[in-house]
Amino acid sequence: MPVNLEIKVPVKNLTKLIKILEKEGAKKIYSSKQIDVYYKLENGRLKVRNSSGEKSVIFYRRVEDGSERWSDFEVIPVSNPKEWINFFDKFLERLVVVDKHRTLYHFKNTRIHLDKVKGLGNFIELETKVINGKAKARKEFQSIIDLLGLNVDEQILISYSDLILKKGN
Repeated sequence: MPVNLEIKVPVKNLTKLIKILEKEGAKKIYSSKQIDVYYKLENGRLKVRNSSGEKSVIFYRRVEDGSERWSDFEVIPVSNPKEWINFFDKFLERLVVVDKHRTLYHFKNTRIHLDKVKGLGNFIELETKVINGKAKARKEFQSIIDLLGLNVDEQILISYSDLILKKGN
């Protein structure tokens, strides 16, 4: 499975980050509304993503203990996410639905998500894919954190799904 190093940080000004990214030559991939339907699993996370930018079934495992957030993941592109949702609803418990607007940029080996999450606010997520070892990925990851002026002390160590579930309690 592919491996990422990740961080999620709440932000006030997404426009400022977009200006920095575009100045540095980051490539805008898409900007669209996304609906992620999460399912309850014992080991890992499963979600179906429906958006104009990306339609997929995503499985991932990630350490969320306060240390570096390395995750291994599988993404299967699908043409009709609603069929997959109907299929999974037959035998898995639906956990939560995350409704957001995402603007996605690529910069080097990093996916940069600028998210407006309904009920939670604005966030940036970095996902640096391991291509030539974890040390090289960590170096790129840190350089982008520095470029964007992100405060790692403000990082959120759980997923949007967990934040929504906590807010509901």
